[in-house]
Amino acid sequence: MGTKEAVGFEEEELLELEMILVDEDRDAALDFLKRAVWKKVEQARRGRLKGHLDSGATDPVRAFQKEQREK
Repeated sequence: MGTKEAVGFEEEELLELEMILVDEDRDAALDFLKRAVWKKVEQARRGRLKGHLDSGATDPVRAFQKEQREK
């Protein structure tokens, strides 16, 4: 299964998306995907990769598993 990303939208973006759907405007839909959705997905990926590689923090899943085994 692939990676999952969640993106949030401002009220203005939700209204724009609703107008695109009501108007069935394919050009505006593609523009919205590129500008609003894909841009946020890329930002989330960059943020996650940077945080994971550069944080120096321990793996929270492994820490939890180790804690559970010790109980």
